[in-house]
Amino acid sequence: MLDRFLVWLGAGVVTAGMSAAMLAGAGVATADNAPGSDTEGTTSSESAKPPENKPDSDIGAARAAKPRPTGEKPKKDAPTVSRGADETDTVQQDDEDTADQTAPPAQWPDEQPTAATVKEAEPAGSDTAEKAADQKVRPVAIAHKPVVKPAAKQEVEEQAASEPQDSTESTESTETAVEPAVAAVVTISRNTNTAATLKTAASQTAAVAFAAPATAQITSTAAATPLSGLLSAIGTIVFNLYGFATRLVGGPPILPPNSTVTVHSSTLRLDCANGYEVPADWYIPDTEDTQAPPTRLIYLQHGFLAQGPWYSYTAATLAEQTNSIVVAPSITSNFLSCDACWLGAPPMQQAVANLFEDDNTALAESALAAGYTGPIPDRVVLVGHSLGGGLVAGTAGYMVDNDTIDRLAGVVMLDGVALDGSMASSLDKVPDDIPIYQLAAPKYFWNQFGVGTTALLAARPDRFIGVTLVGGSHVDSMRGGNPLIQFSQELVAGFSNPQNVAAARTLMVGWVNDMFAGNQKEGIYLDPGEQYVLDTPAGEATLVDLPNSLTKPFLLNPLQALVPLGNPFFTFEPTCVSASMAGTSCKAPIAA
Repeated sequence: MLDRFLVWLGAGVVTAGMSAAMLAGAGVATADNAPGSDTEGTTSSESAKPPENKPDSDIGAARAAKPRPTGEKPKKDAPTVSRGADETDTVQQDDEDTADQTAPPAQWPDEQPTAATVKEAEPAGSDTAEKAADQKVRPVAIAHKPVVKPAAKQEVEEQAASEPQDSTESTESTETAVEPAVAAVVTISRNTNTAATLKTAASQTAAVAFAAPATAQITSTAAATPLSGLLSAIGTIVFNLYGFATRLVGGPPILPPNSTVTVHSSTLRLDCANGYEVPADWYIPDTEDTQAPPTRLIYLQHGFLAQGPWYSYTAATLAEQTNSIVVAPSITSNFLSCDACWLGAPPMQQAVANLFEDDNTALAESALAAGYTGPIPDRVVLVGHSLGGGLVAGTAGYMVDNDTIDRLAGVVMLDGVALDGSMASSLDKVPDDIPIYQLAAPKYFWNQFGVGTTALLAARPDRFIGVTLVGGSHVDSMRGGNPLIQFSQELVAGFSNPQNVAAARTLMVGWVNDMFAGNQKEGIYLDPGEQYVLDTPAGEATLVDLPNSLTKPFLLNPLQALVPLGNPFFTFEPTCVSASMAGTSCKAPIAA
C-alpha cells in the first residue's frame, strides 16, 4: 500500500479515483479484529491459543530456549531494548535506501486434498425430516464449509410444520423446495476447529503433468446489494487502470547483477469464483554444477497494491541461496470486488491452497508456459510480505482443510498483516512441527502496529515466532531492480538501513533452508527477550526476539485512529453469485 502511494507520486500514473481508493485501502487496513495495511517492495540479493493477556516477559519465559546460530554470539554492547508493556523503545534509523540483490526460481507439486464426504439423510420423521433435507443439500465439493440455512428453506419448513402430513411426504416436499435455493446461495465459512495430522513426507519430485484443468470451487455467498454491485464495478475499473499503470511503470522482473538465476513470466490459473488468470514470474536457479533439478519450491506473495516484479531481487536471492524454484504471482488488490477474489480475502487464500492439490495442474502448466520443463518440487515454503503475509497464513490453514498440509515445509511472513481477523485461527490449525516465523519491523502504521505478530503469538504463545529488526522499515525485505519503484516505496514506508536489508536477507535464507532441511542449523533463533547483533557486509544489525515493545516513530502513525472508518468498504466474503450457479457473475481485475 505504501509502495503504491510512492509509485503514484513518483510516476504520476495515479488518477484522483485511484488515490481515493488507496486512501480507503489504508483506512480499512485494520479490520475490527486484526487491522493491517500492506506495502509491497523488492529486496536485494546477497551471499490459536491466545496468551490470555500475559505480559511479554511471561510468554517468553514459558517458551523453550532456541539454539543460537552457529558461529555467531551476541555482542555485549548491543543496545538495550525494554520489553515492558507500556514502554516505548527509541531507535535511531538512518534514512538511507539500499539496493540488495537476489535470484529467481520455478514451479510446484502434484498433490491434493481428499474429497469431502456427505452425510446420508436420517430416517423420515417430524424432527429428523428437516435434518435430512439439510444434509442432502450440502455441497459435496467443499465439505469443510458448513452451509447456512437459506431463507427459502426456513419458509418451507415452517409451512411443513403448520400443515400435518405424512412424515415421508414432508421430507420429500422440503427437499424439493430447498434444493433450488441452495443452488443459488452457498456460504463460505472458515473452519477454525479443523484438526490436522501431519503426514510424513519425504522430499520428492514429480514430472510436470497435464490433466484436465481443475474446476473452480464455488464459494459465493450472500445476496448482492445495489451498492456492492456499484462498488464492485467501480473497483474493477479503477484497479484495472491501476494495474495497467503500475505494470507499465514497474516493468518486468529485473535480476541482480551477476545473478545465476533465470526468470521467465507466464500466467497462473487460480480457481476462485469464475477463475482468474494472473501474471506469474518463475525464478529458476542454475543447476549446472549439481546436474540435478531443484527439489524445493517457494511461493512468494507480494503485498497490497504491489506487483510480483517489485520483489525480483528478493525472489532471485531466495532461489539462488536456497536452491529453490520461486513462483511470484501478481494478484489483484481490488478489495471492492463482489466475488471477494482479491489478495486479502479468504476465497483467494483457499484458491492458492488448492494449487497444491493432486489433480490441480495450474502450477505445472504455468511453469511450462514460462519455459521450465523439469520436474516440479513436491515440498513448498510459503513466503509473503505485508498483506501477502496474511494470504500465506490463510493459505496454510486451508492446506490443513484440503489435506495438502504434508507438502508444507514452513511459512515466513515478511512483516505480515491481515485485515479480516482470521489469521490467528488459520495459523492455529497448522501442526506445531511446521515452523512459522515473522520477520518484523518495529510497530508502526504500515504494519498496523504489529497485528500480524499479535495473531502469530496468539496461535503459538510458547514458541519462537521470529524477530524484529531494530530501526527497521516495513519494506526492508522488499527489494527489486526498478529504482523508481524502490525509491517510491521507501519514501512512503520509511527508508531502509543497508545493514537491515542485509540482515533481512540473511534471516530469510537461513529460515527457509532450515524449513526444507527440517532442522535449526543455519537460521537465527533467539531466546525469549534476547537481543542479537548480526554482522553483515553493510554493518551491524540488531535483532530482538518477538514479542517486544519496539515502536517506530513515523509521520503517519496518528492516522491509525482513522483506519476503522474504511472497514465497511472491504469485501471478505462474496456478495455476488457465480455465473455457474445463478446466471450472474462478478469479475475483478487480473492484477494489482
